[in-house]
Amino acid sequence: MTRPHISPPRLLVLALWTALNLQAWADTPPGPAHTDPAATLERVALPWAGRLHKVLPPEERVRAMLLRQPTVQVARANVDAAAGRQARLNAGPHEWTFKAGVQQRREMPGPRYRESELAVERGLRLPAKLEADQALGRNEAEVGMLNFEDTWHESARALLKAWFDALREARTLQTLREQVALAEQQRSVAQRRLQAGEAARLELLQADADVGRAQAAAQQSGTRLRALQADLLLRYPDVQPLLTAVSEDLPAPAGLADTAQHWVERVLADNHELELAEAQARHAELVARRAGLDRQGDPVLGVRAARERGGQEQVLGVYVSVPWGGAGRRADEQTALAQAEMARQKVDEVRQRVSSEAWRVAINAAEGESSWQALQTAWQGMDQSARLAGRAYSLGELPLGEALQARRLALEARLNADAARLDILESQSRLLLDAHQMWTPPGHGD
Repeated sequence: MTRPHISPPRLLVLALWTALNLQAWADTPPGPAHTDPAATLERVALPWAGRLHKVLPPEERVRAMLLRQPTVQVARANVDAAAGRQARLNAGPHEWTFKAGVQQRREMPGPRYRESELAVERGLRLPAKLEADQALGRNEAEVGMLNFEDTWHESARALLKAWFDALREARTLQTLREQVALAEQQRSVAQRRLQAGEAARLELLQADADVGRAQAAAQQSGTRLRALQADLLLRYPDVQPLLTAVSEDLPAPAGLADTAQHWVERVLADNHELELAEAQARHAELVARRAGLDRQGDPVLGVRAARERGGQEQVLGVYVSVPWGGAGRRADEQTALAQAEMARQKVDEVRQRVSSEAWRVAINAAEGESSWQALQTAWQGMDQSARLAGRAYSLGELPLGEALQARRLALEARLNADAARLDILESQSRLLLDAHQMWTPPGHGD
């Protein structure tokens, strides 16, 4: 019995027709039945951020996890250390010094006398140095707090990346498991056709090989997912149970309300890393200024009382000693000036890197939706084509190799569409994080 055969060109035309129809359906505006006043209000207030809350873990859980991170704890302790360094700078480098001495005087020939001496002295910090040390102390406190906020932000970035890496792999595993089921179904069809004498044994071998390929891909994805989950469980124990529920229902990404340039300006206007680099540059400049002031040594004022010749002579005096700056102090100043210049250049490097990264994230978040829609439409067309090809094979109208190839193309298109969806959601989440619209450190903005 001769059955009609669908050639590859006809199959391609069929897939193209399906994709065009799906695109036309996707571009059709929804009717009144799709309107939701609450959802409309949310879109007006924040058109795209509301959907991200369905993808991200709750903010209260995130804050609790970040506070327990060792790096955050270290940075938090450093804030107290910075306060101690500020207090030390305000107190100054000089302490009271007490001196006492006993000696014996002997005249030849003649009597012997016991003599003693007491002195109290202290260095006096010059007014310009006092002002410089106080400025350094304030800067120390600022650097300590900015370092804590930057460490918090970097920890939040690490959590966000680990979350989406695991979410991306969970989504891939879900898709590959569905492909295993389809491959097993295709093998059943090939086995049934072989038993009916309508197919060669080679087709069953091809179907078996396709099942093995799909199972191997799913097993590899499962291994990667377990490794990512183990990392999440180790660093963020509270976040793991939330991952499975989120991966099963991903929202469609929405476009940004503003331009990429607007969001880049927001990120740069309040960026912990850039602010920390600028504060460190100011610190280096203050240190260089202090080193320049140190070229003039602080005077030491002392009071001296002595008892000589067995008490026959009583001495009471005041003395001042002033260190004379030399080559060593000039070298210290030159070193501090060079370090200040290095810190200023680092600010430019950090600003350039932060700007480049902000532009990359903002562009992906703002312009990725159209790419995802194209990939989503392509997948829908290829998926429909693969279903038709599978049906055509079951009716004997298409060779098994072409049906398997159509399903592989559909799988690749689906994985690409899912990856694009998650890339956009991650970029938009990263944009909110960098603009301090979520997961902000304690006390930020107060």
